[in-house]
Amino acid sequence: MKRVERRHQTSIQGELFAPRRPKQVARTATSAAPITNKRRSSKVPHATRPEIHGAAHVVLRIRRGLPWLRTPRTYRVLERAFRNGKSKDGFRLVEFSVQQDHLHLVVEAEGRRKLTRGMQGLMIRIAKALNRFWRGRVGSVFADRYFALAIKSCQQAWRTVRYVLHNGRKHGVWHAKDRPDPFSSGRWFVQWRSREFCRPLRAPPVDEARYLSIMLAVIALDFVPGSRPFDPAEVFDPDLIDLRYSS
Repeated sequence: MKRVERRHQTSIQGELFAPRRPKQVARTATSAAPITNKRRSSKVPHATRPEIHGAAHVVLRIRRGLPWLRTPRTYRVLERAFRNGKSKDGFRLVEFSVQQDHLHLVVEAEGRRKLTRGMQGLMIRIAKALNRFWRGRVGSVFADRYFALAIKSCQQAWRTVRYVLHNGRKHGVWHAKDRPDPFSSGRWFVQWRSREFCRPLRAPPVDEARYLSIMLAVIALDFVPGSRPFDPAEVFDPDLIDLRYSS
């Protein structure tokens, strides 16, 4: 009897100090599976893009941790990609500006579908060229969806092109007042107020504009983007300005 009692006590002690087993919950048809990977939220909302037939301002951002884009060697890679993909059926790259971690583009498209396909082709071309340049890197280059804003008026077109070509001045990485930013398409832009600078002899990496060519006025070389009142002297010839603007 004593042996039986000892065995019973040891079995009880083993049950007390043994790790507890997790309770098994019966899974029903309505119970959802556990979420393992959460999708990274994008800064650009995934909404249906508006219909576009004309020019648009596009912004592309690269992923964090990648090398800067605004270097001479990286710019040559980007310029080659722009030159090879500047024109597609119903899509044209008109102006661009290269910054440290993002690109500003001015494009023209014959519709929303043409814009989407043109941007997809251009982004794939740029990503492949950069990964090849970064010693065979593999993976996505751009952080999220591109931002696109349709240009609907002459004043908006003038402000957008001026902002894109002078974006280096806005970020404080270009300060020369007598020539455009070399990391942009400004050297091929023909509607500067002052044209006393050397233009490159190689083929332009942008296509000829069809809509913006009739919407743009002259742009000053030394402009710095920022909030400021409208000055007609920046757009028109000072000798032709109506006196009512100065009153």
